[in-house]
Order: sequence, then structure tokens, then C-alpha cells
Amino acid sequence: MAWYTIYSEAYAINETIDTSLFGRRASSGADATIYLWFGAVVLVFIVIGVVYNWLNNKKLLQVDQRYMQKKEAARHKGVDFSDDTSRRIEMLSKMVKMDPEKVLYNNKMFEGAVEKLRRKSPDDPMLLKIPELREDLGFTFFNRRAPFINTRMLQSGQKLRVAVNFKGKSHSYVSTIINTNEEEFWVKPPLVKGKAINLSKFKTFDFSVFRKNDGEYQFTCQLKNQISTPANALVMIHVNKIKKLLTRENDRYKLHFKRQFFLSDSNANRSCQGVVMDISIGGLRFLVKEIPEGVEIGINVFFKLEEANIKQEIKAEVVKITSEKGKNYIHLRYQDMSELNRLYLQKFVASKDPVKLK
Repeated sequence: MAWYTIYSEAYAINETIDTSLFGRRASSGADATIYLWFGAVVLVFIVIGVVYNWLNNKKLLQVDQRYMQKKEAARHKGVDFSDDTSRRIEMLSKMVKMDPEKVLYNNKMFEGAVEKLRRKSPDDPMLLKIPELREDLGFTFFNRRAPFINTRMLQSGQKLRVAVNFKGKSHSYVSTIINTNEEEFWVKPPLVKGKAINLSKFKTFDFSVFRKNDGEYQFTCQLKNQISTPANALVMIHVNKIKKLLTRENDRYKLHFKRQFFLSDSNANRSCQGVVMDISIGGLRFLVKEIPEGVEIGINVFFKLEEANIKQEIKAEVVKITSEKGKNYIHLRYQDMSELNRLYLQKFVASKDPVKLK
């Protein structure tokens, strides 16, 4: 029922139209009066409509404001900070003259406050408490709601790909962070027959790390030194220059190898052999003689890539099917691939010395 129906019905009760009125010639004064009354009625309806819309919008705005207030209160309530954590945040904020509320709930403000303190008082005992404080606040790499802006957010046990350039060629391996503090982090060096390779002559290393349901991050660190005790490790200096790669920025490389693909849909399971033409850390494209029956956009495809040290079957989705010059191509995008497997895939692609596609 329209909002104006009640008004229409109220004015229409027991009303009849006298058609004889139309046969009479009214005076100009009567005509003016009718027009005035008609204009007044129209104006009343317009005013009622405007007021109704204003009240309705105001009510919706109030509801939205109450919802945001409750949401923010719930968010603050859901973060259970200890008294010790709150006290340290207040101390840190006071030292660098920043708002403790912003430092407490925003990791960019937190890292900014820590950096100010580091420049102001590099030997302050408070800096020794920062790693523990960062973890208590949830400002770590594993928390997707905290932007990855500093390698100090990385924690021990994190897998990442380490690459070094030698004579114009990139050599990489998958490693693990074994220790980290506010000044440096340690990564395992590559091993040959159980012995660590000496990489101390290299000055910088490139790193790639993946965060689940987020994306790939890349950064470059300087080598401080390589140690053998208390553990074999490359000691790297922290950086805050981090680059996040969007999906469309993933490099595609030209490769050429045969692979058996298992096709899965709601009706049948079948397989076909194809030739992988290009690959990236986001997906690949393979060539088939004929498009298998039932293959369409959206179905799942499974295949193995043991050459990349990926032991599990890789799951992918068909995102595009194309034909060029009589050749048929199926385009895949990986699904549910772990961060570690992406690192192994990236290492495999780099080791093949492929031709980069523009």
C-alpha cells in the first residue's frame, strides 16, 4: 500500500462526482478558487511526501549509527588486552607523544610509535618488550586484518622464498625463519649434503612470502652476516619497504611440458593430456587437441606437479577457454593452494629459466 493511500481513502468516503458541474460555465472567480484549492492540495501532498522522506532517512541514519557504535564496541570488547599490555601501550605513547587509543588499535600507528622511540632512544629497555607487545596486540603477519608493513611482523616458523642473483641469474630456495628480534631476523641457508652453503659474499637477498587469502609480498634485505652458532643462519636486517603484488601483477612465464589433467564436474570424472604453455603463481594455460566434452568455465581440474616438490594434488578452476589459429587453450586458476606450495611453485618456475611473457 502506497503511503498516500490513507489520505486518498479518507477524502473519498461517501463522495460522488456531480457530472452536471461540467455542463455549467463557472465564473472566472470560481475558476480561480478551484485552481487555488487544487494547488493547495497538491502542495500539501508534496509537503507530506518531503516530510515523510526526511523522517524516514533520519530514522535509517540513526539505525546505521547505532549499528556502527555497537559494532565498534563489540570489536573493542572482543580484544582482550591484559593490564600489562595496556600499561605498556600507555608508556610507549607517552614517550613518543602519541594517542594511546590509536596506537592500541592501529598497527601502522603502533609501528610508527616504535620507530619514533627507536630513533629517540635506541637503548630504551621498552624496545626489548616490543616483540611480545606486538604479538599480544595481534599485529603479526598471520593476522590478515593487520597490513604487512614491516618485516618485524614476521615470526619464527614462517616459510618464505629466498633468492639471490649470481651472474645475472636468480637462484632461490624455500627457507624458514628461525629467530627474529627488533634488529634482525635469521633464515636457514641452503644445504648441500647436510652442510650449509656459504653465501656471505652476497650483500642483498630477495624474499617472497604469501599470506593466505591475501596475496604475495616481496621485499629485499641486506645481509648482516652468516653464522654457524648457535645455528646455521643468514642474519638479515629488517626493512619496512614491502611490496604487495596484486593478482594481475603476477608474472607469467613460457614453459613447455606435458601434463595429465583430471577433469571433475557434477556429471563425470575424466582426464585429458595437455601441454602447459605458460604458468604463473596464480594459474596456468595448457594446450589440448580438442576441448574435452563437458569442459566449461567453472569446473574443477586436478593435476600433479611433483617436480616443484608439491606432493599434494593441485586443484584449479577453469576460468577461460580460447581458440587461436586452430589451437585450443584451457586457462586455469589455482584454488586453495597453501602458502608453502606457492613458494615451491615459484621456485620451480624460477629454476626452469623460463621466458617471461609481457
